[in-house]
Amino acid sequence: MAGMGEMSMRPRPGPPMHRGPPPMARPRPEPIDREKTCPLLLRVFTKVGGHHLNEEFSERGKEPKDEVQIYTWKDATLRELTDLVKEVALPARKRNARLSFAFVYPDKNGRFVVKQVRS
Repeated sequence: MAGMGEMSMRPRPGPPMHRGPPPMARPRPEPIDREKTCPLLLRVFTKVGGHHLNEEFSERGKEPKDEVQIYTWKDATLRELTDLVKEVALPARKRNARLSFAFVYPDKNGRFVVKQVRS
């Protein structure tokens, strides 16, 4: 073969060896019949420039004012949620807009946690 003169033929390394049991596959959720299942209310708080701080959710009833309420199903994709947010939040419609999602929930001590999901 042309150009292969001095190249050594070493075996390629295989996949990395993992220690411990193999990772468990996530069970696939059952599909939801959206005709028969009642949607849930998802409270979405929009903000330009980043996520809200944990402290902004510390007192019930004093959450940030930029709330969008979306009725959706628990099997909704981030793409579906993005499209719904874009319908009502004008800054999200801009060409260079980047949407980033986070869950906000109380921990075991009742303090709110903001956990980034995905951009």
